[in-house]
Amino acid sequence: MREVLRTAEIEAGELVLSRSDPRGQEIEELAARRGITVTRTAGERVTQLAGHSHHQGMVLRIPEFPYAQLETLLEKPLPDRDPLVLLDSIQDPQNLGAILRSACFLGAKGVIIPKDRSARVSATVMKISAGATVYVPVALVTNVTRALKQIKAAGYWVAGLEVRGSKKTYEADFTVPLCLVIGNEQKGIRPLVRKECDLLVQIPAAGPLDSLNAASAATAVLYEVLRQRQKTD
Repeated sequence: MREVLRTAEIEAGELVLSRSDPRGQEIEELAARRGITVTRTAGERVTQLAGHSHHQGMVLRIPEFPYAQLETLLEKPLPDRDPLVLLDSIQDPQNLGAILRSACFLGAKGVIIPKDRSARVSATVMKISAGATVYVPVALVTNVTRALKQIKAAGYWVAGLEVRGSKKTYEADFTVPLCLVIGNEQKGIRPLVRKECDLLVQIPAAGPLDSLNAASAATAVLYEVLRQRQKTD
């Protein structure tokens, strides 16, 4: 929440604090500097607004998350738009939040999600992302395959993450302009989306399980992207 209040990129309508919780003073001061309305209310009301009890006595009401336009993202200078991550129907908000956090930490310059059959940026996602939504643009697209065609036309290679990918992650060249595709938690990358991938990569395994969840897999591959690029610097 601190990261959201420190930026003007995300519009905030109202900060609701628990009347009985003294920990909100710093947050209240940040909100006041932005001219955001602050309301003190009963703890039960904060829980009701948050939809759960893990809210630390405060809720920030946001009219609508400011999604980026893919076209605007692709017009940026290459260092400001590479690498990208495209999420093909990630439906769990916790996975989305965790992927955004990893993407931000490991240097991704944008995350792309579809409008349908996908989790969207919500209060839960923003909390789990630990402020990543302030720093990493999230673009919302109507058609994933069309978006990938646009991305490829802009000079990117598209790498899809698959359990049985033809290359191990360390065998692929991730130093080129790259868009990494992460599939659905259960079904993976959809067939039409897979066809748009220039290569399919897999994370090498050493244990009895054959796969990671979407968020852990994204973190592992993004680390390999960062490792390769830092090695060539």
